[in-house]
Amino acid sequence: MGARTNYTIITTDNPEQNINVYAHWDGEESVGIMQRALVAAMPRINDVSYGTRIVIDQLTKHGRDSETGYGIYIGEISHEEEYEYKEINFVNKSVTVGQMTFPISEFVKVMA
Repeated sequence: MGARTNYTIITTDNPEQNINVYAHWDGEESVGIMQRALVAAMPRINDVSYGTRIVIDQLTKHGRDSETGYGIYIGEISHEEEYEYKEINFVNKSVTVGQMTFPISEFVKVMA
């Protein structure tokens, strides 16, 4: 049981270095959660290391101090996915949800 989903974070041109955040319960709310994480990261969106840290911190904030609920792994998606593909690309400043790709700046405007 659960609402399993993955968030892929691209920080280089090498797909073997993709960062994936696995979330056991985010499924139905995952796109909104991703939007809010990016809104929080916007002040550092051009600093890959800080932007990535802020995004991961926001994506996993409901699991702090818990041994279950979230995981982080490198490479291709290897965990169960029950919802659409979600990607934050720091290289080209874009977000992909399913088959749709948006500039990050446009994606976060929905939350403004």
